[in-house]
Amino acid sequence: MVYKQQWQTSAKLDPVMSITLKDLGEVEPDSTLGKQWDRLVQSNPASGFMQSTHWAQFKRQMGLKPYHLALLADDELFGGGIFYAAPNMKGAGFLVAPDGPVLPWHNDELAARGMELLVESLAAEASTSGSMALRIAPRLGAQLPPALQEFSRSPLRLIENKTMFLDLRPEPEILLEKMKPKARYNIGLARRKGVTVHEESSLSAARKFYAVMQSVAARNEIFVEPLSYFIALIDTLCAPGLARVLFAEHDGEILGALIMVIFGERATYLYGGTTDTKRNFMGGYALQWAAIETARKAGAKTYDFWGYDSASSPDNNYAGFSRFKSQFCGECIELSGALDLYFMDRLADVVIKAINEMALET
Repeated sequence: MVYKQQWQTSAKLDPVMSITLKDLGEVEPDSTLGKQWDRLVQSNPASGFMQSTHWAQFKRQMGLKPYHLALLADDELFGGGIFYAAPNMKGAGFLVAPDGPVLPWHNDELAARGMELLVESLAAEASTSGSMALRIAPRLGAQLPPALQEFSRSPLRLIENKTMFLDLRPEPEILLEKMKPKARYNIGLARRKGVTVHEESSLSAARKFYAVMQSVAARNEIFVEPLSYFIALIDTLCAPGLARVLFAEHDGEILGALIMVIFGERATYLYGGTTDTKRNFMGGYALQWAAIETARKAGAKTYDFWGYDSASSPDNNYAGFSRFKSQFCGECIELSGALDLYFMDRLADVVIKAINEMALET
């Protein structure tokens, strides 16, 4: 189904208010402003953890430069976005906003005014950021709001545009009843075999997790992020409680691991998989069930499986992941996907520069 947001009526603002934009610079998550921003993101159903101040810290640690812009109506924060620029792109880069920008999309006029201010500010910074375009990915449905009519569909993804949501509000026994018989059986089998799941957050956990992901990547012929990525992610997100790293083990042997992010009322299965050890012990099912229970206890109401395509070809390297996730019987969600807007002056500069370089080489 197409994703539909549930907006709180109290979030509406008067479209005739004075709208201003402010560059927030580097915002500390524990500051008053940081907490205010994260509450705004959590309250917006079209946004998510990648617009949080903690995720900005993580991306900064990975070498990206965040541009944190706030939109205010009569000095009241109502929107904005965190946009990331990669260094040394020689003018051909993108300013990207996964899960953003954060706007009241249910209010067409206010969202359009906010988007206009954001684009104007980012276009003015394009030369400094080395960017020729803006790429955004709010969690909207296929029909785009008027504020995004100038954007075009991007050929690349910033977030998973096809995924599966599991409603965590029912009691655990109800969740088990709704699953396919295979999932229920394998969760029970893992328990009977003595598979245990525990949580870790140390530097050694990052190395152990990376070893699991290397096994997953080799078996499925897929890309895996480098060790430094997982070290930074765990170092930045585990301490404040946003990320949880779970390991499934049996007699001291690691059967699998996953990283889950809990932000607001949504938990997201971000990375994970199983090793080649004792695969018949169903460590993957034990992990997912433990993650679901952990998310419920943390107050999450939705579990995002972060990527699911029921129509994927059996030859697709990710098809097996979708088959596994389908056992939990969540709701298929389709988002609009990433959207691009080119800064025409900057694009022209990039094209002219490329032509001149080609001429010099001939």
